Amino acid sequence: MNALVYLLGLLLGAAVFFYILSLYHSGADALAARKKEKPNGKIELDPNLMEIVSRQSYPRERICPLCKAVLTGDDVLYATRVEQPMGPKILIHGCRFCYRPAQENAGENSAE
Repeated sequence: MNALVYLLGLLLGAAVFFYILSLYHSGADALAARKKEKPNGKIELDPNLMEIVSRQSYPRERICPLCKAVLTGDDVLYATRVEQPMGPKILIHGCRFCYRPAQENAGENSAE
């Protein structure tokens, strides 16, 4: 009985091995056929056939980069464009939860 189980396992392992080996060779043949289509040997990939896992789906929730508050569609980020020698940059001040321009101005006046 043990010899039968051993023989069955050996045959099953060999079948799986040869199946994976045939998949490898069929993939290699497909790549070789693609290389023959192009005279310079470069492979062109169709971006429509590739799916990027890290691509985010829209609409997604918006998050303030400073206080990490979840923003609704009506909430805005307050920012200023700053010109620098390397090119323009955007300076983010915050959202309605973390940016209070009236308090900044009041703090400057009370310090005087």
